[in-house]
Amino acid sequence: MSDTDTQGPSQRSTTILSWNIETPVPFFVLPTKKTGSLPNHAKARPHHLRELVARHDYPDFLCLQEVLARLSDVDWIADLGRAVNGRIRDRGPKYTPYMSLNRSTRGQRHFGTVTFAKHPESIERYREVEWDSEGRVVILEMKSGWALVNVYALNGSEAPWKDPTGEGLPKSRNERKREFNRLLLKECQEMQKRGLRLVLIGDFNISLTALDCYPRLRMEYPHMLARKEFNEKFIPGANVVDIFREVHGDCLVFSWFAKGKPQGADCARVDYALVERTLISRVLETGYLEDSGERAHSDHAPVWLALQDMHNLDISPR
Repeated sequence: MSDTDTQGPSQRSTTILSWNIETPVPFFVLPTKKTGSLPNHAKARPHHLRELVARHDYPDFLCLQEVLARLSDVDWIADLGRAVNGRIRDRGPKYTPYMSLNRSTRGQRHFGTVTFAKHPESIERYREVEWDSEGRVVILEMKSGWALVNVYALNGSEAPWKDPTGEGLPKSRNERKREFNRLLLKECQEMQKRGLRLVLIGDFNISLTALDCYPRLRMEYPHMLARKEFNEKFIPGANVVDIFREVHGDCLVFSWFAKGKPQGADCARVDYALVERTLISRVLETGYLEDSGERAHSDHAPVWLALQDMHNLDISPR
């Protein structure tokens, strides 16, 4: 575990823990006819999610990506809730789920995001976005004037992308990734016009600089173009900063680790907390939980963020 992940979130602040879990199946106790078998690299860990939030002082928000559920997966969704809230006589705080799931009615389960909130009474509005049918964005707008945006962006490539609803025009995954980023930027700017301050967190499937990828940053097309647009258009357009770099400078830390290789041999930082510049002074700390025990079966490490004084923001339109 690196020196950036030893403290964890603090109870005295607004804390957010975000994690691409890759698959929730190891956390389930459902029969395999409902979930399928465990991945080859995983073992059953039905208590891991609850132990994770307890170990880090029950953060105010838990943002998960790749929950791999459809709206019809009632048992699947319910067991994920039990995995977060504790299964037997757990007296710790309980969480309310807010989700966006893949709208496809057939085929394999893919994508999906869920944000679990410890204090649902603080939320003014929960919503998805109409331009995404894959379950990649969950937005919670808070009564105090800020919005938490849970993001699972596409991994861009030249492979084909098809809208799960069958309505969108076929295109490459990289084309859709860039389109997704443009649409997300517009969404952010519309919220800012309404006076909301923004915190975006999740798996953005992009490495922003050479510091964020080992052994090398992918410089070939189309990855280079997606990164250039994100750095030059999305980040300034949304008026956000990569808060880990803002706080920790050039410290080397990663959030994705290639399976089947020693940790650190092939890795990248693709999970981020992007904080609006107007909120930088409210950031207490941020970091990654790189330890393999924290990330269990997943190839991603959780990222956490702690902020202060988030209950008295100026919410006048800008």
